Amino acid sequence: MSIASTIIQNTPIFGKMFTVDKSTGLEEINAWPALMIMASFVWLAVAGLLGFVMPATQIFDLDTGHFYTTLTLHGAALAFPFSFQLMMGVGLHRSGGCVGKAVTGVFPALAFITMNLGAALLTVAVLMGLKVSLIVMYPLPIVGAQMGIWSMNSVILGFTGIYLVLACMILCYPILVLKMLFFGTKRPELVLSERSLNDPGMLGMTLSALTLLIAGTPLVIVGTTVLFALYGIIPMTMAAWATEPVVFQYAFFIFAHNLMEAMALMVMSAMYATLPLYLADGTRKLFSNRIANAALWILLLTSVTSFLHHFITLYPNQPASLSYWGNIMSWGTGIGAALSIFTVLATVWQHGLRAEPGIIAVLAGFVLYILDGASAMVTSNIAWAFQLHGTMWQSGHTMTVIVAMSMMWMGVLYHHYPVITGRKLDPVLGVWFVRLFAVGGIGAALSMLAGGAAGMPRRFAAWNQEGWMIYGHLIWIFGLILGASFVVYAYSLLKSRDISSPVVRQVAAA
Repeated sequence: MSIASTIIQNTPIFGKMFTVDKSTGLEEINAWPALMIMASFVWLAVAGLLGFVMPATQIFDLDTGHFYTTLTLHGAALAFPFSFQLMMGVGLHRSGGCVGKAVTGVFPALAFITMNLGAALLTVAVLMGLKVSLIVMYPLPIVGAQMGIWSMNSVILGFTGIYLVLACMILCYPILVLKMLFFGTKRPELVLSERSLNDPGMLGMTLSALTLLIAGTPLVIVGTTVLFALYGIIPMTMAAWATEPVVFQYAFFIFAHNLMEAMALMVMSAMYATLPLYLADGTRKLFSNRIANAALWILLLTSVTSFLHHFITLYPNQPASLSYWGNIMSWGTGIGAALSIFTVLATVWQHGLRAEPGIIAVLAGFVLYILDGASAMVTSNIAWAFQLHGTMWQSGHTMTVIVAMSMMWMGVLYHHYPVITGRKLDPVLGVWFVRLFAVGGIGAALSMLAGGAAGMPRRFAAWNQEGWMIYGHLIWIFGLILGASFVVYAYSLLKSRDISSPVVRQVAAA
């Protein structure tokens, strides 16, 4: 039995959801992905509870310090150890089954440890007083320590946690994916559904890994320099170039924006791979692989430099031409999105669809993702960015893209779950999950966007000013519905029923 399987078995409640089926001989591609997925749901529970506390501090007029603490923890837990780790686990399981390579060795362990240890250290730092947003506006953490708002120890601990999380996303996971795709020996007994790199489902995975590795390298260099200086390994004077706000912020946004794009490429590839398996006529083909691949390439090429639209407010530090370029590239991503929408609709129109909960969750998440893309294109516009970039509109955009991709991955997990655990999920509970998630996700997104359009600031602990509390109530109501959908999903995992090993093989190959 692998270490990963042992950890899962010894974990209360969550371990029961993801106990690995060892009877099929697939433990080598099941165990580490299952552990990552299980850990992501632990962090989801944490993020969910914090998500309820955050608006409660506003509605019941509690200490504003609680608001900023829960806001930081909620955003960090939802984005990285939940959403990214869920993608990592499901994506690695899919990779292993497509190329016949085991998900074992040093890199899966490093990916799991760096993500979860880093997230835990950041959590401790925030509880010690460090309050920064997902957008780490340097040198704000240092200024906060100098002003006595939080301690320097919390800054060092928080940066250590952030660095470990970045090491997972930029180095461990992408290297592991590329290693599996291009190196090592294929083992026929591990092949569940063989695919080539010409397949959109594999192309998107490859492009995603390369994007994370390439776009993240500048941040690794800057982050390593800053971290060494914080620990006194090198003099702070040697890190002066890395601590320049413009240098740090550009390195951060090159990665942070492309992180979302890389996750989008990955989830689009998963959708392209999963959709044909649920076509009504059994053809198992997209309407056009060429159009699907073209959409992925367009999304990649246009998104690489679209991060520049975030710096519209940095005049005169950034030339206006770069801001306009970021705006144009952001709108260019819409071409890739349009081709993706066409491919999905044409495929379903041509072949029909077996409307099972997993694929419906994927498609509903895709709709939410398109809604988020529309909101992003609005704030990428230079004129609108000045009005909306510092408001709840931007928070709504960030939340929506994370929630949309999470819903799509939870839908894909429906397909992989029987292979990993040897158990099947209740379709009735699956339908309720999709309904509640769709209502809660879309409602929360529109509430945040509406609040931003009304001028409601983000990271602001006084929603009762200017009549903004109405949006806070709506966010809380739809957040409760969203939370209910997660409870239903978790209940379906706990109540999953055993199926025979031959059926698992059949489901895996479907």
